[in-house]
Amino acid sequence: MTTDISVIMSVYNGETYLAEAIESVLYQTFQNWELIIINDCSTDSTGNILADYASRDARIKVYTNEVNLKLPSSLNKAISLCNGKYIARMDADDICLPERLEKQFAFMEANKDVDLSSCRFLTVKNGVYASGGAGGRCDSEALKAMLLVANPILHPGVIGKAEVMKSFQYDMSLTCTEDLELWTRMTAANLKLQILPECLLIYRLHDKQITSTTLERQHTEVLGIQKKYYTSVLKEMCEDMQAFYISGIYFKENADIKQFMNYARWLKSLANQTISRNAICYALLEILAEYKRCGISKIAVMKAMFTFSPFFLLKEMIRRKRMAQKDIAKCMQVANRIGLKQTGGTASYPIFEK
Repeated sequence: MTTDISVIMSVYNGETYLAEAIESVLYQTFQNWELIIINDCSTDSTGNILADYASRDARIKVYTNEVNLKLPSSLNKAISLCNGKYIARMDADDICLPERLEKQFAFMEANKDVDLSSCRFLTVKNGVYASGGAGGRCDSEALKAMLLVANPILHPGVIGKAEVMKSFQYDMSLTCTEDLELWTRMTAANLKLQILPECLLIYRLHDKQITSTTLERQHTEVLGIQKKYYTSVLKEMCEDMQAFYISGIYFKENADIKQFMNYARWLKSLANQTISRNAICYALLEILAEYKRCGISKIAVMKAMFTFSPFFLLKEMIRRKRMAQKDIAKCMQVANRIGLKQTGGTASYPIFEK
């Protein structure tokens, strides 16, 4: 029997959460999968944990790197070993909800024109959980525009056609932005990316994550990626926009309403047949919503809203509020259904208890 889904994972010193991540794959309602795990020269008990699970289930296949290759190269290695029709990502510190593979497989089978998709998720940090991506649009047009200003696609939640993943692969020169580079390169090549609006993953936030320890390197890599993406789908990014783009748009460390308004006018002027003005306005409004959480005053945010047409603004705000309510409700229903609870400051997941 052929394999429907190859789940790929790379792990380096992941002993803390690894067993729980593997268990979440074993507990899937969808059973025609293989789990390919690359042990990237771990020095803790990761190797022993992997050997134990591989001995219990033949679908779990472990490969150990002779030298530490880092994530992009290890993922490419895993992709080359896949036998599935689709390839799904999984991190060693996250948890697949039981119906993840079943629902993602059904979605990809029902939408043959979609090359890669991701999902909604729950975030968990220090025992506190919340919905992820609530209110955002899931269609390919919106994602194409959002990729101009952010990364709207959850990496460990993706599933893609195997032939697409094997053809594109990850840029091995990158260290912490390989997913953004892959999504923008796929989009520029006219591949179709979407999000399945179902909560299917628990995404763990903690202090050791690469995204919280390599900010300066991320700045450099993101700018290089986005300059290529802008040139491919719109126009070369102006030099006078680059500094503010990194600090005020993508990372929002230096949110500034006046500069945002200048950037918004410039970006909207670039709308074309590839990315519509409406989609660009949607992406900009998403950034403005983030500005409210960056300490920008309501008066300043309201001032920036005058850069949008009243009709678009009203329609989008109503849509976003309704969608956010639905997304949050779905996530909380999932949390309650699987028994996600807080015990002594840490989250426990009874569904994986035997």
